[in-house]
This record gives sequence, C-alpha cells and structure tokens, in this order.
Amino acid sequence: MATKSTSITYFDGLLAKHDFLFVVYFRGHWCPFCISYLKALEGLKSQINSLNGKILTVTAEPESQSEATRKSSGFTGEILVDTENMLALELKQRGLLNVAISEKAGYEHGMAQPSVLVITQNNEVLYSWAIVPSLMNLGGAKDRPVLTQVWDNVQAQLQGKGRPHKKVGTVGAGSVIFGKLFG
Repeated sequence: MATKSTSITYFDGLLAKHDFLFVVYFRGHWCPFCISYLKALEGLKSQINSLNGKILTVTAEPESQSEATRKSSGFTGEILVDTENMLALELKQRGLLNVAISEKAGYEHGMAQPSVLVITQNNEVLYSWAIVPSLMNLGGAKDRPVLTQVWDNVQAQLQGKGRPHKKVGTVGAGSVIFGKLFG
C-alpha cells in the first residue's frame, strides 16, 4: 500500500480526522508476541473509537501477509503496510518515535520493531515507546508495555487527570506462551 510518501500522507490524514491516533508497530504474522499484542489492541478498539481516537497498526511485512495476521489475531482495525519504513523514518525526523529497523529475510528495507505512539491532533505525544532489540528481549519480541495500562494513562491525560500507572508494566514471554497454549 505504501509508497515513499503514501504512508506519511495517510498517517497525517488520519491524524487530521481524529482527536488522537493510537499507533502500534508490529513485526509480522509469524510473531506470537505481535499476534498477542494485536489481540489486546482489538479489545481496546471500541473505547478508543468512542473518544474519536483511531487505532493504526503499522508493519513492514509485505501486504500479502496481512490476512494471516488478521486471521491469527482477530484484529479488524487498520493495518498500514509500509515496506520501505518511510513513516518510521518520518516519525523519527519529527522527534515523535524512534522505531528500530532490523535486518530480516523477507523485509527488503528492514523490519520495523515493536513500538507504540499515542499522539493528539495538535501533535501532543501522550505516550511513546520503542523497543531496543537485544538478546534479553529476544531481539525485540518481548517486554512490551501492557496496552491496557497505556490506555488507562492516555484516557486520564485526555481528561486532564494524572496517570494511574506511574510505571507501565510489561508483557513478558510467560503470558504470551500461556495465551498461545490455553487461548
């Protein structure tokens, strides 16, 4: 879907139409941590939409894999395929989010690593996080922020209140494996 400027234009267009965007970068359909994350994100969709927010997921994985992602995650929201990582580069240039790009077979311009950005229409960043791939987090797979806690904090900020979670917890390997085994 994305060409050099299409992904950036699409992002900017969505942001102009909504009070805020809840952006989640994921690695691909093959990543159980990503699939688990997208399931959690789907669970927040109605709450986010009710406040005139919009979920946008972004991947560098070829569009031919989007249906497999949807099937395994149940995610029904927007998937922006940005195989050239142009939006990631633009977000970094704007000082909003520094998405790590790693070499991986099947990703011609590199694989965008997990990241989260919640940004308002007036460019106020309510939450920003990007994994720094390492051996300890399985190359960027685990130790992502708990999305329900991120959302709790975002809701509070939108209402002019303090964040209920001073430190957002992380999703480790155990919960993903448990979910994979026991649904």
